[in-house]
Amino acid sequence: MILDITCKTDKFNLSVVGEDFINDCCFGQDFSNWLVSKLRDAGIAADVLCMEDFGWANTANFSGLSYLICIGGTSDQLPDQPNFGTWHIMIEPRRTHMQRLRGKGTVSASDPVISKIVQIITAAGFSSVAVEP
Repeated sequence: MILDITCKTDKFNLSVVGEDFINDCCFGQDFSNWLVSKLRDAGIAADVLCMEDFGWANTANFSGLSYLICIGGTSDQLPDQPNFGTWHIMIEPRRTHMQRLRGKGTVSASDPVISKIVQIITAAGFSSVAVEP
């Protein structure tokens, strides 16, 4: 199960398509670098992995669990705020095949890593923060 944290901000690029983008929507490198840095500051082992066709993929290890954290965003197309938009932070725990078959090892809104990410983005002043299953 993937859990999605959504938020709005203008702190990161949503307006300039990079020459190295796989698709025109591969925004999130600056957000990924920022979030990974904040997670590390909080004592969570985290790394930026790579660009994906929708944004960026990252990893985090917290309390003995490993997570894939993907980030993607879309601009609200405001002429005076080209970088303002909605960001998705999609979190999926890494699970074994047996865990998947048994429905074990899922993530929920009460998971400590989710709480930490929500705390980080809220403290940074992001708006419309929501956690969606």
